[in-house]
Amino acid sequence: MEQGTALFAEGLSLLDPNDHDRPSQLGGWSVAQLIAHVNSNARALVNLTVWARTGVETPMYPSDDRRAQDIEEGSKQPLVGLIEDCFSSSREFSQSITSLPDEKLDYRVKSARGRDIPVSEAVWIRIREVWIHAVDLGVGIEFSRFPNELQQALLDDVVLSFAVRSDPPQLELIANDVSEAWRTTESADATKVEGSQAGILAWLLGRSNGQGLRCGTPDGKPPTLPPWL
Repeated sequence: MEQGTALFAEGLSLLDPNDHDRPSQLGGWSVAQLIAHVNSNARALVNLTVWARTGVETPMYPSDDRRAQDIEEGSKQPLVGLIEDCFSSSREFSQSITSLPDEKLDYRVKSARGRDIPVSEAVWIRIREVWIHAVDLGVGIEFSRFPNELQQALLDDVVLSFAVRSDPPQLELIANDVSEAWRTTESADATKVEGSQAGILAWLLGRSNGQGLRCGTPDGKPPTLPPWL
């Protein structure tokens, strides 16, 4: 988490004030909205630690509408203020989760999507947030910068999220550079997609159209995927 926070901070350092309203690489979001979202996420995860510490139900967000409103309001700050708030909110969550007593780490809370999780899983949620959105800043940070073990963990996560759906995309994924493979289905009709581990990850996360991947479709292009979250 600390490494991802540092990478996100590296991305922030490459921005200039004119980037405030520039589209990020997350569709429909400006750079300012993206940073405000990351800041909001940190404080929402603090809520989960409060829930675990006190036993009083404290959801990540009061409602989806309030979450969207807070992000929109936060994005109106100048870029320098957003960046300062990013450092502050990241510290708040780090201090809050690391100060939880060990016996509280298995305390059950709910994610923003209503999943029942141990509060310790908030760390993984934050890891995903800072690493992936560092790419979304659009300053040249690529998935190839991610450590191999993180790429694999993210692939495991995304593939599982597809596999448990009632109508999952039928995929067999082969990362030739690391000799690893994943499947979203046991069907023999799965579409085979091959390429680098980072390239497959970028495509699965919707940050790439699959350029550079090889696919067993009539046109050789990977299929269009639904959102992974």
